[in-house]
Amino acid sequence: MAVNELVTKVRESALNSISEAFDHYRVPPALVEPLAAAMPTMERQLLVHTLYILGATHALQARPLIEPYLPHPDPEVREEARLAAAEITAVESEGLTRNS
Repeated sequence: MAVNELVTKVRESALNSISEAFDHYRVPPALVEPLAAAMPTMERQLLVHTLYILGATHALQARPLIEPYLPHPDPEVREEARLAAAEITAVESEGLTRNS
């Protein structure tokens, strides 16, 4: 619902709230996977929030959603995609990956 909101600030606030939830809760990847469908049409800042959210899941299934943004033309999006992918890789290498 957040990505379908017409007002950009409302969409951004909703995604920011989801991002902050990871500071306090383990959010299951299935809860945020629907964001992937909207990613190709998101504004830069919303895309940055979404990439952060996907990386914060630490879920292997988030990796294919992040990888298309590694060569993105916007440097901030590329950097967030790199950080999100690195987050999954780091947790995976430690054997701490959450897949549910």
